[in-house]
Amino acid sequence: MQVKKAKIATVGEIYFLVENSGKLVMEVYRYMLFLRLNGKSINTNKVYCSHLKLFYTWLNTTKNTYKSVVESNNKVLTNLANFKFWLKYPEYNEKLIPLTGFEQKRSIETINQIMNVVLNFYDFLVQDQGIQELNVYKETRANSLFSGFLDELSLKKEKTLTNIFRERSPKKTLKYISRKQYKALYNACNNQRDKIIVGLLFEGGLRVSEVIGLNIADIKDIRNNKVIIKLREDENNPDAFVKYCSEGTVFIPDYLRDEIIDYLLNTLVNIKTDYLIVNLYSNVNRYKPMKRNTIEDMIARLGKKIGIPDLHPHMLRHSIAVDMLEKGCDMVQIKDKLRHKSISTTTNIYAEVNDKARKDAMELYSQKVDEDFTPDAFSIDELADFLLEEKENEDE
Repeated sequence: MQVKKAKIATVGEIYFLVENSGKLVMEVYRYMLFLRLNGKSINTNKVYCSHLKLFYTWLNTTKNTYKSVVESNNKVLTNLANFKFWLKYPEYNEKLIPLTGFEQKRSIETINQIMNVVLNFYDFLVQDQGIQELNVYKETRANSLFSGFLDELSLKKEKTLTNIFRERSPKKTLKYISRKQYKALYNACNNQRDKIIVGLLFEGGLRVSEVIGLNIADIKDIRNNKVIIKLREDENNPDAFVKYCSEGTVFIPDYLRDEIIDYLLNTLVNIKTDYLIVNLYSNVNRYKPMKRNTIEDMIARLGKKIGIPDLHPHMLRHSIAVDMLEKGCDMVQIKDKLRHKSISTTTNIYAEVNDKARKDAMELYSQKVDEDFTPDAFSIDELADFLLEEKENEDE
């Protein structure tokens, strides 16, 4: 089973599945075409097709077909549960179980996304082929990152339909660096282009795919400290992507603005390119857009250089949000900076990150409404006496 790409007159580029024999998997092709006709980006098309490749690999392994999985009413849930188990433990063999058990190969978040794609595919098949509708959705509050195919059919917009196979992801420890560490990282860069990359990741709060996707046209208003994040499909820049179509504008500080202007005037001026971030120092793909893994390796290398192991580009995006929170910015301001679609996304990520920031915010609010807020007023002994006194009053 292979993922292939082709260009079609009606939709442009499209990904699809072919069997090892070279035969087109027609139902997947029709679904991929449907997605593109309904405005899904080529990156989303690729991700969906890759997830369906896993599903079809499992079908072949278990000698099932996409129809046989759902033909028997009393086995639909079992079949889909078995696929989910296979995603977790693809090497599982009940005849040969290691003493340490089998290692889970994919995160819960990734498995949730794959399962959602497969169920969306079946929702499409219900309409396209008339197969039996799957009763695998439950109504929940609308806070999911992976919205289902049936969401738009729900009249209750405050709620959404979530598949019953969705597991709650374990809460992750947010990783970030301080502004002081960022400055050390910025100064450790070997060249101006790398400084701009690091600066945009931190000061702009950009994702690495958004940095890669910047065109020179996106900084036409750089003298006003403005950078435009624009969604575009570009087959010459495959790693460029704007997640959740979160286009918008970000503002950067003067020092980074001046760095970009100087880079434009002294480096890019003699290069024929539409891209801001290009390969400059390698004969391979010179003046072509940089690749995601190249930037990730560069950030990791700089991190080790200044004593921050396992540094990743997305940590810089988290870092500016935490820095803003610590400096007194509210969640709405952080949401706008990061271009989140929903304030709940911002709150879920950052609300638990800093007790001091929340305490300071409460203190500031209390001052404005003229209310007492003295969390450090009691010593341990005084607190014990106070609680004992309260208990005696209750007993009376």
